[in-house]
This record gives sequence, C-alpha cells and structure tokens, in this order.
Amino acid sequence: MILWSILIGLAICILIGMPISFGLGAISLFIFFYSDYALSPIVAQAVNGLDSFPLLAIPLFILVGEVMSEGGIASRLVRLASALVGFVAGGLGQVAVMTSMFFGGISGSAVADASAVGSMMIEPMKQHRYSAPMATAIVVAASVVGIIIPPSIPMILFGVVTNTSISQLFLAGIMPGILITLALAATTYIQSRKNGKGQAFSFPELASALKDAILALLLPVIIVGGILTGIFTPTESAAIALVYALAVSFFIYRSLSLKRFFALCVSTGRLTGVVMLLLAFASVLAWLLTANMIPQQLVVSLSAITENKLLLLLLLSAFLLIVGFFMDLTPAMVILAPLMTPVVVKLGIDPVYFGVLMSFILGIGLITPPVGTVLYVGCGVGKVGMESLVKSLLPFYFTLVALLVLFLLFPGVVLWFR
Repeated sequence: MILWSILIGLAICILIGMPISFGLGAISLFIFFYSDYALSPIVAQAVNGLDSFPLLAIPLFILVGEVMSEGGIASRLVRLASALVGFVAGGLGQVAVMTSMFFGGISGSAVADASAVGSMMIEPMKQHRYSAPMATAIVVAASVVGIIIPPSIPMILFGVVTNTSISQLFLAGIMPGILITLALAATTYIQSRKNGKGQAFSFPELASALKDAILALLLPVIIVGGILTGIFTPTESAAIALVYALAVSFFIYRSLSLKRFFALCVSTGRLTGVVMLLLAFASVLAWLLTANMIPQQLVVSLSAITENKLLLLLLLSAFLLIVGFFMDLTPAMVILAPLMTPVVVKLGIDPVYFGVLMSFILGIGLITPPVGTVLYVGCGVGKVGMESLVKSLLPFYFTLVALLVLFLLFPGVVLWFR
C-alpha cells in the first residue's frame, strides 16, 4: 500500500507540474498521517539524509564547472579539442564531442556540459554549414558523457543513497565514458561528412593549444589521479579541484573577478538547495520503505519472476528508460536506487556495475522528451524547436541504446578499470 501510494503520488505530481521535492514531502506527510506514525521521524530522517560527507562533493563539483566555464578554462579545452580532431570530416562536430569529454571530466554534470559547450560551439558550427538542429543535437547527445566520465554527480547520489563506494563508481565510469565518446564521435562523423573538415591538421597549432590548455588538463588528472592513487576521497578531490580552478582563473588566466565568482556561488547554492531538498524528503520515504520492508518484498517478487541476471537487468533497464521519459535524473536516482539495488545485489550483480548502468540509462532520459532537462537547455542555447531537435537526435538515440545493450551483455566492459 505504501509503495503504491508513493507511485500514484509521484504520477499525480508529474501530471500537475508540482516540483518533485515538494511532492515527496506531501506524500511523506500523507503516509505518516495514514499510518498513524509520529511526525518527529520526518525531521530526523530528513536531517540524517543530508548528514553525509560525500554530499559536499555535489556543490563543489557544480562550482568547479561554473568556474571552469567563466574562468577561461573551457575555451582553452575547446581550442585543444579543435587541434586534436578538427581536421576530421565534420570537424567541429568532433570538437564538440571531444570538448564534452574534457568538460565532463571536471564538472560531472550533463546540464553544465550542454550549456557551456553549446554556448561556445553551436554558433561556429552553424557558420560551417551545420543546421541549427544538427549542431545542437551533437552537443546535447555528447553531454551524456559528462555524467559517466568521472567525476559524476549522479554516481555520487547513487553512492550516498545505496552506501556504494563512490571511488569505485568513478573508476567504473572511465571505460564506458571513453566508449560513449568514441561511439558518439563515429555517429557525428557519419552525420556530418557533408560539412567537410573544420581545419587542416597542424602540429604547431596542436603544440600551442596543448601548452595553452595544460593547466586546464591537470584538473581531471588531479581528480581522477588522486582517487586512483588513494591520496584523497572524491569529496576531497572536489575541494582540491575547486581551489586549483580558482587559482588558475584568478591568478594565472586572470579571467574571473570576485564579483562574478560571488554570482557563481549564489547560482551554485540555488541549484544545490534544490538537490538537497529533494534528498531530504527522499530520505524520509526511504526510511518508510525500509521500515515496512518494501525492498525485501520487491526482491521476493522479482525473484519469483526470474532469477536470470540478464533478464532482470533487461526488465529494470526498460523500466528506467520509461521513467527517464517522465522524471528528471536526480529524483529518479534518489527514489529508485535504494529500491532496485537490493534486488540486483540479491542476484549477485555488482552494485558498482548497476550504479554506472543506472546513471547511463537515466542520462539518456535527460535528452529525451517530454521532460529531458538537457533537451530544454539545448533548445534554449541552440535556439531550435523541440521537434526538429529530437528528429536530429534520432541517430544518437540509436547509438546510445546500442551501447546500453553492449554494457548489458558484457558487464566486464563497465568494470574494466575497477
């Protein structure tokens, strides 16, 4: 009854346009009144849900992405990507894909990726005979890499709500992130051959761009390298990356002012507040579900359907794809991850593998209608209509689903670097 109340309540919230975080709070209150629980656990569980050191990584990585975009770091990465792959057919499209991988290796956010890369790449692509929908589609599709390549904000959320190692999740995201980048680059090549080459390959330009971007490239090295070597945790890596980005932007590039940095802090605080409010109420619901042994009942029910790992993963993946059409990644992750993870662990599936898989599937949902957040960002940045953008995204959808099938059939690909 409690699970059905939550699902029906969420469906009503989506239909009437209520913010998911407020909807979760309202559902929690309804269940507490209906079940004759005392109200005191609501506040206690909400506070406990936010009392987590790894959660500090979320605002820090968001701010790192903002500083990188405003502080001139992102533009240098674009120049390096252009020197590396700009000579390939559809050169600027390849540059957009490569830049998204670089940017995703620092920000961990698909929305930040699409916004920053789109603002720098879409107009130049239009000037090189790309249609506005195709230029925007390349940027929007490539933004999925941003939440798979470490660091990854969705993986931080998964780790927090399921007690899974965030460091292991980051390591497991490296190979899938590389494969997604290569697959999207190949799709871009096929779609963009008529647009010709962006520029001739030049070793001097590559050397100059690499020299100019070397400080920017050190950011993902610091983040991933520090975690790999065990020097610091993901949260500590976020803090160190922020200090480094600020030092480079303020004192070396001198492209960021104190006034602008304060504005970035305010916008980061607003976005973080939305995420934390959602997590607080989701923690209350998680407590209710656990207290009523809902995850255990789901394990029994799904085990009765099948104990075949691949079939179970196919069923869960199909469900998550459908959820992604109607719910944003963050609420879907914090609500569903605690429910699904015990099911897959019971059947012997690695929770780290499932965390990467879940992040990828819900990431696809970010670029699909009708609720895809990144899709709306792309429409705004690229100044294109939803219908034309979705039409241009169709080949990229096929590529991403093909990769999902690959990850389902060969779990070792996901866990390559773990």
